[in-house]
Amino acid sequence: MKEILTLFLFAVIFVNSGFSQSKAIDSLEIKTTDISNEFKFLKKLKCQSMQSKLLYENPEMYSFILGKTMGKKFQTFEYKGKKGSILYFEFDKDADNGKGFIEGLLWGGKKPNKAHPENIITKGKVMIILSFPFKSEIGKELTKLVSKK
Repeated sequence: MKEILTLFLFAVIFVNSGFSQSKAIDSLEIKTTDISNEFKFLKKLKCQSMQSKLLYENPEMYSFILGKTMGKKFQTFEYKGKKGSILYFEFDKDADNGKGFIEGLLWGGKKPNKAHPENIITKGKVMIILSFPFKSEIGKELTKLVSKK
């Protein structure tokens, strides 16, 4: 029985360490004090395109380009009826190396568009994808806030 308990605790610690919160992501995420109380925090992922949702669910698919995923997190917001999510990824190498690939994957071109409105920001090993309706006030405001962090 003692061996089973030890094995169980080891498994819990091992699994949790693989999904532990990144301090780099913690420092970049939006806090309630950063925005007005007109913004609502939501709990469900709300991406504008299937590509950004698939990337969030399976970043390991692109590890040969982006590097190993060290942590990920999302935040979803609603403001004046518009909803979207900020996706945070921390990799084991500089996120800027994979930015061009992700732009092509998400946009299918050289810049965001109505069908694929995501904005991409890199900060060291962290890639941030803001997935909000195209040219929306919420997207512009949150992009500005994240860029300053």
